[in-house]
Amino acid sequence: MKQITFAHDQKASILILMLSLRNLLPALLLTVLTCQLSAVSITTRGIKNPAIYGIKFPGDTRAYYGKEDHIQSISSQEYITANFRVTELNIVTQGTALVRIYHSRPLRIGELQQAMSNAVDAASTPSGSSIIQRPLPAQVQAMADRAAGITDAVTGTEVMKEYPIATHAHTIEYRIGSRKELLELHEQLKKHWLKEPAYYEGGQIVDKSDAVETEMKPRHLGGTLFIVEK
Repeated sequence: MKQITFAHDQKASILILMLSLRNLLPALLLTVLTCQLSAVSITTRGIKNPAIYGIKFPGDTRAYYGKEDHIQSISSQEYITANFRVTELNIVTQGTALVRIYHSRPLRIGELQQAMSNAVDAASTPSGSSIIQRPLPAQVQAMADRAAGITDAVTGTEVMKEYPIATHAHTIEYRIGSRKELLELHEQLKKHWLKEPAYYEGGQIVDKSDAVETEMKPRHLGGTLFIVEK
């Protein structure tokens, strides 16, 4: 009788454990998914000085800290060089320094040639007339051929300087490995600088569905730490 009772209790315990794990699994999956979808981590009040904001990059030696009231503009742009397509974020501050954070990848076959062809057509074809494809100048074609020969995807985090095309004096540069993170960083910096409202819980920004308070409060760039993961 005791053996039967013990076996019954053991089965009941296993069943309870399985039900608990089944209920816990969606929460664990949601946590993992949230971590994967969150490319840039934001810590409100991550810096004790409310006048300073910071951006930390992968590695122990790459970080930027600046004064919020010294920012004059925050912008993003995309362009191509002889070998790379570059997406960059620029923070212009008071003084002579420019903060440049960028992501680059090798040009795909035909990208540079197409851009050069468009530029030649735009410069030589009257407005409203049909565009006629014409051979590119020899030097331009050579650049396009060189770009087409690049096969290795160089998307690391070491800064590449291409003087004087893409880099200028007094530039503080950071290179990151994810274009998605770069665009998200620009979006978050812009929202905090413009003090766009958000929902807060425990001093941190949360989604509307996770907020207890219904009142939105303005974001603040000062005191905020942005962490780039890649």
